[in-house]
Formats: sequence, C-alpha cells, structure tokens
Amino acid sequence: MNEHHNATLRRHAENRQADGRYLHRYMETQCLHAGERWEKYDFWSSSTPIYNATTFLYDNYAQLEDRLFYRKPGYVYSREGSPTSTALERAISTLEAAETTHVCASGMAASHLALLAAGAGAKGGILCSSDVYGSVYTMVENVFPHLGAPTAFADFTDLNRLEEAMRAFRPRVVYFEVMTNPLTRIIDAPAVIEMAHHYGARVVVDNTFTTPYLMKPFRLGADFVVHSVSKFLSGHGDVLAGSVCCARDDFDMLHSLLTQVGCPLGPNEAWLALRGLKTFALRMERHCANAQEIAQFLAAHPLVDRVRYAGLPDHPQHAIARRIFEPGRYGAMLSFDITNCDQARAARFLDALRIILPATTLGDCYSLIVNPATSTHRWLGPERLNALGILPGTFRMSVGLEHVADLQEDLDQALRASQ
Repeated sequence: MNEHHNATLRRHAENRQADGRYLHRYMETQCLHAGERWEKYDFWSSSTPIYNATTFLYDNYAQLEDRLFYRKPGYVYSREGSPTSTALERAISTLEAAETTHVCASGMAASHLALLAAGAGAKGGILCSSDVYGSVYTMVENVFPHLGAPTAFADFTDLNRLEEAMRAFRPRVVYFEVMTNPLTRIIDAPAVIEMAHHYGARVVVDNTFTTPYLMKPFRLGADFVVHSVSKFLSGHGDVLAGSVCCARDDFDMLHSLLTQVGCPLGPNEAWLALRGLKTFALRMERHCANAQEIAQFLAAHPLVDRVRYAGLPDHPQHAIARRIFEPGRYGAMLSFDITNCDQARAARFLDALRIILPATTLGDCYSLIVNPATSTHRWLGPERLNALGILPGTFRMSVGLEHVADLQEDLDQALRASQ
C-alpha cells in the first residue's frame, strides 16, 4: 500500500477505536455504554439501531468521494463496515483496552485474518500451541502450508522447550490461547509474549476462554487479540461472530484483508452481539462463581478421576493463573475425566444429562458439555489425542448461569447412570 492509502485508512481507523467518553472505570459500566451513542446526528438513539443496508448514500458525489478515499469517516458499502458493526467494534476495543477492532463473520475468520495480518505466509512461519482449538490446529496444519507458511506446534506450558523451539524455528507469528482448549491449561502469557518478541515474532492471543473479564492481553504486549464473539462476549448462543483487536498501525492490513476476503459481520449479528455484551460482566461474575463450585464438586466425586480448573489449588498452573488473572477470577471453563470411561460410557453419560446440554460450543448462558475426542478434536486421531492428554472419558464443560445445586444434581445422576 502507498503512503496516501495508509494515511487515509488510518483516518478510517479512528472511527473504530475506543471512544474516550466511554472509557469508564468499571467494566459493568463499560459493557452498558461502550460503543453506544457515538454517531453525531441532530438526535441520539438510546441504543444502536440495526442498519440493514448494503450501501450508503450522501447528498452529493463530493461527500461520497470523501468516504471512498477515507478523507472523512463514514460508510460506502457494508462489506467494509456498517454503523452497527462499528458500535460493536468500539465496545470490544474498550473492554480489551485496544486501539482498534475489526469484527468479522466467525471466530475462525478472526484467527485466520489475525495470522495473515501478523505476517504468516511464504516469508514467515507459525509456531502454535499444541493444545489449541481443534479447528485452529487443523487450519494451521493444513491451510497455511498451502500459502507457503512453515508451521510447527509446541507445548507452551514448558517455557524451556518453547524457547528451544523458537530459537530453532524462528517463527514470524506465535499463536496461543491463554486458557487452552479443551484441557484448560494456563499459559504464562507475559513470559511467552516477551520471549516471542525477543525472537522477532509477532503474537496473536486468543482470549475467548479467558475474556477481558479475567485479563487483557494487550496490556501484556500482545500484537493481536482474537475472540469468538459467539461465546462469552455475546453470551446467548444466538449469533456467530468474531473479532480481531490490534494497534492502529496494524489496522490498514487488517482492514484490507477483511474487505478483500469478504467476511464482514452483518448488522443483525453485530446488534445481537452488542446487546449480549451489555450483561457480559454480570454474567461472568456468575459463570466464575458457578464454575468454582462445580469444579470442587467434581473433584470430590468418586466417579471422576481428574478435574482441571484454574481455580483449584492442585491445577498445574494455578499459581500462574493467580498471577496473571484478575484476583479471584478463573473463568467458566473446566475439563474432567470420568474414571474408567470408554466411548460407550461417555455416550451414556451425555445421554443421561437433563439440564446440562451436550453441544459443541461454549460461553452460553446455558451450561454446555462436550466430549472432545468425538467432537471438537475428533479429526486429530487417537494417537495425537492420547499424546495431548485428551482421553475417551475427557469432557469439557462451559459452566452456565443455572443454580449451582441443579447442575451438581444433574452431573451426579448422569455420572451414576453412565456406569
């Protein structure tokens, strides 16, 4: 891109950054007001409307041309954004303490765009955490090599071996989840980000599991932060969306990729996600409290072999979680292994549940559970699953907002019915 185009895109980026008027001190207030009432008309709507339009008109061509060349903020064609999606972008920027944000059609689109914008390709390889969402694993393993990008995987919880991998591989991009999917290991994000920058790599952090309620990776030096907005940010299981937060200097490349690839977020989806975001902080408070009690309940259950929850003192990275997360916050995600569980017993356990829903997603207001070996990570194969520690009896649970006693009773009766 030439300098003129870069400069005009930067003006456009200013329209999507967090607005200082809404940088309130507490997240509960930010969730309600961030992104709202930013457009300058001769009236104000109390909440952002849905702009169901593919194109936008102006009084004369000179005004349209100003928007075409980004001399003034505005909209021309909804593939490049809409006022509704901008409201969501500004809200996420506020919560993540990011300079700017792009929303897109899904979390997978967000991860793909972030890796491309960070420089993955023929001139730069990807070093990815081996314990990561199954679709991201297969994308890194199968899609990026076709673009000429060398790829490698490593255990990011072992910093000594990780540094050996970085020294040998010299990646252009490092990608990881702070809380891994599905085994909820905790990666020492500050140490990994510092190490990656030392070896000249840019860092993409997936903050979907942890969310800005637990931590803000930009404050630790991350270059890109991605979310499956479908999960905790929107929180109601009714919208598919993703987001990429970045510095203003990276906005040009990200904006270009989004518009050329053509995976924008529609205005209806943006509005649903923005509405869900209003209760994000309140929901996360209940998610975390419920998850802590469920983890303790499962840890004491005679039919459960192992529980992995960052809030339990015996979690291998509990000390890291205490250091890098907000005090007393450990998230809604946990995993556990049923004792002596094969695939048939795993199916019986899932079929016996009455409140908790077997579903291949997370971050909903409902409690959701999945057997990764037969769903989200099924294409990795038995040998690789076993090497990662994902067993036939391993379950990932996204703890919802129900009364915790009902959840405990449901787990207990399903565990006993599965025998």
